[in-house]
Amino acid sequence: MKKHKKYAVIGLRALQRASAKVAENARKNNYRIPIWKNGRIEYEIPEINTEQASAPDAKSRGI
Repeated sequence: MKKHKKYAVIGLRALQRASAKVAENARKNNYRIPIWKNGRIEYEIPEINTEQASAPDAKSRGI
């Protein structure tokens, strides 16, 4: 893995953590956040996402 790609991945993960915290805070406090949708900005309260990003496998469960 190139050094530049490594830093890009680290930066992307940091942005994902930050956006998750902002969405959680907006849900708790009933705040609206700007979302780009249908070619314009709409202000919405983020929904709770109950879907998992990937299916669990034997390695991640420690089996």
